[in-house]
Amino acid sequence: MENTFKKQLVTLVRVYTDDDNGHISQTLEQLHERGDVMGATIFRGVAGFGDRGNIHKSSLLDLSSHLPVVIEFYHKNQKSEELINFIHEQISNAHIISWEVNLSFEHLD
Repeated sequence: MENTFKKQLVTLVRVYTDDDNGHISQTLEQLHERGDVMGATIFRGVAGFGDRGNIHKSSLLDLSSHLPVVIEFYHKNQKSEELINFIHEQISNAHIISWEVNLSFEHLD
């Protein structure tokens, strides 16, 4: 069996929010259940600030951190508006950016 690489044009979506939201795990599960989302990752920041200008950073004494979180996923292009609207419904304080990218992946013949 020979490995080949395929390329596909997809939309990459990056959602900026914070871990105070409480909907992060639920949103990831719902993205997973959708057939058009091809992959997703959640990143937690150690420090950051949002549009209000308040700096949040981690500390060993923090019980509630309000740290920045980035949800990143990619999907087939024709679903962009639908998925962005879905995220806004799930996460009230989301800031979302998206752009088209080339996805290169290994395909087993």
